[in-house]
Amino acid sequence: MMSRPKLTISTRALVCQDNDLRGEIYVGAGTVLHPQCRVWATGGPIMFGSGNIVEENAVIINRGPEALIIGDNNVFEVGSVMEGMKIGNRNTLEVKAHVKPGTWLGDECVIGTVCATNENEILPDRTVIYGSRGDRRIFTGSRANQSTVHTRHLEYLMQFLPKFNHARTSS
Repeated sequence: MMSRPKLTISTRALVCQDNDLRGEIYVGAGTVLHPQCRVWATGGPIMFGSGNIVEENAVIINRGPEALIIGDNNVFEVGSVMEGMKIGNRNTLEVKAHVKPGTWLGDECVIGTVCATNENEILPDRTVIYGSRGDRRIFTGSRANQSTVHTRHLEYLMQFLPKFNHARTSS
């Protein structure tokens, strides 16, 4: 039988019950963990900042002894996998993206659909991995609208997820 996770949920965070949480996990204010996501702190703890979104079937794993620090306002889309060591702020892991073990993501990075990082890699701020070959570039445009869209997405989830899902509390 699996032991209960040591779960600390900040006020205004939403953690749905129907998910797989293991180990020591801290969920920051305004973060949303959808049903069917997996967050496994099998080594060190996993520490979510504020305003993160972890969608269905997304997997976040920390097998190492150090804490996995997840910054603020990140999105882990459906089926994405995060096995890295650290992730900054305002990053997006698109559908089935994979951040491999030992990798650090800076701020405002995008790992495209079905794209992956290398192991033990440090990605600078605003790195974009895209396309069938995993091409890379540094994004130089404006992300002015992204913050507003993310905030509205969080507000929508906070309003509608509790209507159809039970929420967890700290353990």
